[in-house]
Amino acid sequence: MGSLGQRLCWRSHSVELEGKKPPAVTANGIFNEHTGTTCLIASRSLLSFPGTTCLIALLSDKELTVANVGDSRGVLCDKDGNAIPLSHDHKPYQLKERKRIKRAGGFISFNGSWRVQGILAMSRSLGDYPLKNLNVVIPDPDILTFDLDKLQPEFMILASDGLWDAFSNEEAVRFIKERLDEPHFGAKSIVLQSFYRGCPDNITVMVVKFRNSSKTEEQ
Repeated sequence: MGSLGQRLCWRSHSVELEGKKPPAVTANGIFNEHTGTTCLIASRSLLSFPGTTCLIALLSDKELTVANVGDSRGVLCDKDGNAIPLSHDHKPYQLKERKRIKRAGGFISFNGSWRVQGILAMSRSLGDYPLKNLNVVIPDPDILTFDLDKLQPEFMILASDGLWDAFSNEEAVRFIKERLDEPHFGAKSIVLQSFYRGCPDNITVMVVKFRNSSKTEEQ
């Protein structure tokens, strides 16, 4: 994951979405913003420019909208303590992604993990232009909407793939739930635990504790 790609992605999305609230921020709007960010990265880079994942969670009074490109993941803990996936990882081995890559004339191969063209371990991203030009890696987000009144969530975890390489959804929810009185401590602790479990990848974690459907605490 390219650090410059992360900075451009964060700057572009944060400026575009600042001051907007659902339903003003629509699924089409998020899709167009991802496309615009991809063009921004292209305009400021060489073809060798690295890419980045992007995970966005937008909270309104009654709905949570989550957009994802790549293999970062969101997971929510509902009122019954269940782990509810908020996003779908974009991995080359998934049947839908594998078929799309094949239709584009690409291939996947195994080199420690399944990779597009033997290079990239995720099938969608922002940036990664050598693969974008081949149309085997795309920037299109999956966008899901959740009813907060129905779920009555306790908290959600937004994290890069480094966490999910070490923890299942259910394990992560149990770990944070036991430390929910101090979400910041819980987020730091699960990062360290992922490292101790041997995760070699970068690990970024945000824990959002729901006070109610409209007020949250971020850590």
